[in-house]
Amino acid sequence: MKPEHRSLYVPPDPGLYPGVFPLPHPERVQISGAPAHMHGLRALFVSDVHLRRSVSDARLEMLIGLMRMQRADLLLLGGDYAEDGDSCARFFAALRKLSFPLGAYAVPGNNDPGDAALLQSMMARAGVTLLKNRCASIRLPGGTLEIAGCDEHKYGAPRTDGLFSGDGAYRILLSHFPILPDCACELMLSGHTHGGQFNLMGVTPYTIGFERRFPLLAVRGLHRIGEMQLLVSSGVGVSRLPLRIGASPRIHLLEFCPEVSG
Repeated sequence: MKPEHRSLYVPPDPGLYPGVFPLPHPERVQISGAPAHMHGLRALFVSDVHLRRSVSDARLEMLIGLMRMQRADLLLLGGDYAEDGDSCARFFAALRKLSFPLGAYAVPGNNDPGDAALLQSMMARAGVTLLKNRCASIRLPGGTLEIAGCDEHKYGAPRTDGLFSGDGAYRILLSHFPILPDCACELMLSGHTHGGQFNLMGVTPYTIGFERRFPLLAVRGLHRIGEMQLLVSSGVGVSRLPLRIGASPRIHLLEFCPEVSG
């Protein structure tokens, strides 16, 4: 990937968001260029929840309520669900209260339990399918949607080549890190960056070389990388310092359409 295709500058959001679990803003994102069988489909993308023991049940219920209010057909999860194993189990237990007609799919993040079988078990009890270098296929009226996911890049063994069938399906790739994949897809969904978490006049830790060993494509927002669209979520929670500056927490309601209106 050439450097000019990377988008490490992002304008700051207004606002300061203190605490380890600020409530996110639901953001509607139109995904243009979708085939007819995807039109009208609503997918909820949530990443980087970073739940921890100090977060109250009431606060977690507020997040679950926000997710329910989006009335999505499909749930897609981008990794880093909690800061410890008990909180990870607690997050997926809370997800049991939600249902999505087309299912729920997730990938691991670098903060999640290293025991893949344990993580998969937590997810399965909530009706969530773990996609760790795997692909799932959903038949829709008039066509197929394929959702693939790769392992995280810091401690895992991600593989993105050969994940999709190549039979003309609309392809969505879940990758915790926004790193250029080895496969073609129409849409990639990523997290990890928290939108920079600290954004001062467009300068974030990623602008000045944080995580420089990983060639991140973007820090936040919707981008076009060749034929692929990439959405990088600012996420919900925080890591390390309990504060966001100029990087509002968000969940994303994706609406698929032939072209962006307006």
